[in-house]
Parts: sequence; structure tokens; C-alpha cells
Amino acid sequence: MSGEKPFIIKRHDTAPAIIATVYDKGCLGEWGRLNLSGVSRIDFSMADDCGVLVVASQSAQTISASSGIIQYCWQDGDTSSSGMYTGEFELFFADGTKMSLPREGGIAIRIADDINDI
Repeated sequence: MSGEKPFIIKRHDTAPAIIATVYDKGCLGEWGRLNLSGVSRIDFSMADDCGVLVVASQSAQTISASSGIIQYCWQDGDTSSSGMYTGEFELFFADGTKMSLPREGGIAIRIADDINDI
């Protein structure tokens, strides 16, 4: 997503988790936090700058359904290579529908070099 600061994590780190707040337009056109009570599953994926999936449809969590807050907790190996990446959450609703977030573009993620290569 152009103009936005990337989420930054160092190579080989598994913290902090990547956290997002989901917004949706209401019937009067104003933006509000999406209630996630109808979400049955959340996945997170991340691709490198060539489009190769590094994290493929891994389970993410709801932090607060009523406030629309979700997160992905990094697993060992997710951040093993430094560089620029694009992330995406997918929400699967109980009624069988799916929503990809962000709706346009992706989440800019930068995995920075670290001093120790372990």
C-alpha cells in the first residue's frame, strides 16, 4: 500500500505479532470497526517481492471480535530472509463468504537484517 509505513520486524524474530483493525463502511457511508462475530476462520499469507508465498494461509487469531482486531503470530521460519514482503489477511465467514484484507494492495512488511544470523 503506497504511502504507508511498513510493518518492520527483524530477521529470525517472532515478535511482535502483526495486528490489524478491520474497518467497514456503514449504511450511511461512515467508517466503523467491523464486528467479527460472524468470522469462522482467519488466515494470513505473505509473499516476497517476486510473488512467491513465504507464509501460505496460516491461522491468524481474533483479538477482539467486537472491535474488529485481528493478529498473526509469527512462526519459526516466517522471517528467515530479510527483504520487502506483502501480507494479506483472509476472513472466512460462517455464511460461506470470504473477504481479503486489505481490499486493495497489501500490507507492506519489511524484514530487516539482524546482527546475529541465528
